[in-house]
Amino acid sequence: MVPWYAPPDMHTWRTRLIAPRTIVLLFALALVVITEFRFDWIERLVGDYLLTTNAYRPRSGAIWEKGREADSARQALAQHADQRAHMQREMRRAVSLGQVVAGIVDDKGAMISAEHFVELYLKLPPVLANEIASPYTLLSQLSSGRWQRTFFERQDQQLQVYLLDAGNQVTYRLRLSPDLLAHIERGEVAIRTGLDQLSDFTDHIYSADRFFSALDDLPETTRRRIVAHPQDLLRAQGRIERVGISNRMLGDAVDLGFEVIGFDGPRVILMQGVSDDVRRMQRTLEEGGTPGWPWSGGNRP
Repeated sequence: MVPWYAPPDMHTWRTRLIAPRTIVLLFALALVVITEFRFDWIERLVGDYLLTTNAYRPRSGAIWEKGREADSARQALAQHADQRAHMQREMRRAVSLGQVVAGIVDDKGAMISAEHFVELYLKLPPVLANEIASPYTLLSQLSSGRWQRTFFERQDQQLQVYLLDAGNQVTYRLRLSPDLLAHIERGEVAIRTGLDQLSDFTDHIYSADRFFSALDDLPETTRRRIVAHPQDLLRAQGRIERVGISNRMLGDAVDLGFEVIGFDGPRVILMQGVSDDVRRMQRTLEEGGTPGWPWSGGNRP
């Protein structure tokens, strides 16, 4: 018997090609090809099979690795965006320059408006504000109309403050030293100098023992209104030698300067007290007597 796959001559080939079985087979094959091109049913069947067995196949290979890397990158970007948005909300709600400084990390800067920076600047004691920037400089930047935003960035333990225009181009740059930043973050202000070099205090300087002795004779509520944060003075490295009271007032507050003598020389820690209480204490210190406060029993008028 002649095998089906080896016909002896062309006549036998033609006979087999036009046989009903061959025609049916070719028609079925053509139908499969046409319907596949039209409906993609083979791909769908393979896809459904792979989907049902997906959980049982090992997650390995370049495609899975790329997928994991893409997921990790998306999560990192989302986390970074959330952190940036949270930090910006905190910066916009900051009520002091110390809060802004404390909220800035090494690898991320912070942005506030020019008006917000001026508001925080005006809350600082005048002596410290002049150390950061001259008010005339800020007036010049504001009047130019270019200063729109303020960007803070830590560099080499310093704080760089960039005054930016609407296109984020730098119009002016300020630098805050590490020592100054440390004091601001702790809620106190210090200047590397003595009271004699600060014109605001030269007229009213008293020995520390005399000042704190008079302060100790007052009611607790009054002491808090004069020196609101005594713990900051206890943390000071060195001995407090003298205390100065500023000639100027800022609203209902008066600056107090506490001169600390340490191993690295003198520095002045600045705080603010309520003007009425500070001025009464100042008159007592200048008269050289014991505090004759009208509220010595603890009751204010």
